[in-house]
Amino acid sequence: MLISSLSRFCLNTQQYSTKLCTNTTLILKSHQLRGCRLLYTRANLGLEKFESYRKRTHIQFSNGVDTFKENMSKSLINPEKTIVFMEDLKNMIYLTETESDTELLLDMAKKYHQQHRGVRFGSFTFGPEMMRLFHWLNQPDAAKKALEMKEMEGFFDQMVSYQVAMNLLYVNSQYNEALEVFEQVQCRRIGGVRYPKNCFTLALACCYKLDTSESLDSALQLLESAQEYGLFVNRRLLCLVAGLCVNQGRPNSALEILARSNTTTHIAVTSLKVMALSQLDRTEEFVGILRSFTQMDLPSRTTNTQRILHQAIVSAEEAMARSEKKELIAEFQRILKSLQEHDQISQETIDAVITRPIDQYEDRRPGQKEKARLAASFSGLQRQSSRLHHQHLPRRGLMDME
Repeated sequence: MLISSLSRFCLNTQQYSTKLCTNTTLILKSHQLRGCRLLYTRANLGLEKFESYRKRTHIQFSNGVDTFKENMSKSLINPEKTIVFMEDLKNMIYLTETESDTELLLDMAKKYHQQHRGVRFGSFTFGPEMMRLFHWLNQPDAAKKALEMKEMEGFFDQMVSYQVAMNLLYVNSQYNEALEVFEQVQCRRIGGVRYPKNCFTLALACCYKLDTSESLDSALQLLESAQEYGLFVNRRLLCLVAGLCVNQGRPNSALEILARSNTTTHIAVTSLKVMALSQLDRTEEFVGILRSFTQMDLPSRTTNTQRILHQAIVSAEEAMARSEKKELIAEFQRILKSLQEHDQISQETIDAVITRPIDQYEDRRPGQKEKARLAASFSGLQRQSSRLHHQHLPRRGLMDME
């Protein structure tokens, strides 16, 4: 009997693992077909842990998944007498697979939220996990619909829920819809924050992807408002807006924005500067930037601070073709040859560099690194003290990474 039970368990586990891999592959392929990468890594969004919980729940239910869903569906026939328990809703999140399952889940969530409105039991928050489910199933419309439901007001009051939803819309090229979600974030001001860093980054990335004069105006307005509000605007945010300026033929605006960057030697910053200067035919200035690359002491492998994008070189060549300064043209050719010989020209596009998936933010403001070290040392002492008292510090969550 025991051997038979173990055999059935192993078979169910194997069947589920095969199904899980197939579903995951299909979803990843659907993202790739749209030609757009995740702006945030799967680990940053919590999708990897979500898949782990999902797999564990399916194994736990074994062959009883359909029975569980039928029971949940029947229990909602009479809403007045229905009570949705936390564990049932949690299990339903991890067992949802189809659109009909999604509808059932939303009905259960609405009922649960109605039961516990204003009251929170336990540490489990459903909002982020539901959004991760929609992301895993690649259901952007369902995610946006859930966020807009009046019956669900307050259910998704976690910044991570909006980050995951916006990332899903971004992946599916629904940039305007993602910007509408960002407007919700600003109106609701969860935790008193108007410009949450992760959502703000996604909003600017959507403006960049739309690549219109209207989206540029929106991006510039958002950038100025955020800086007035006191948000630290990092290199990636500046490059997203500067790249959009270059694409829209506003090189002066691009240079003005890039001048705010604390990092001046990163491949995206220098490449965008060269592209903007090329559009303005300011040949002496971009040749000076390129000249600085040939004066660097090169290590065995060049880094992003010692390389320039091929796209920027093409822009520079076009500008030099319009120039009549023979000596400058000759110097440019010598510099170009040196860059090629030392493998300092990257074939990546500016789009690929500035929309590269984000795993975790690093604060590069002056003095912040030393403060971070002191904080880490203090945290280490706290952890030692906690272990002595058999206590555990809370796990670092996504909100701490914003």
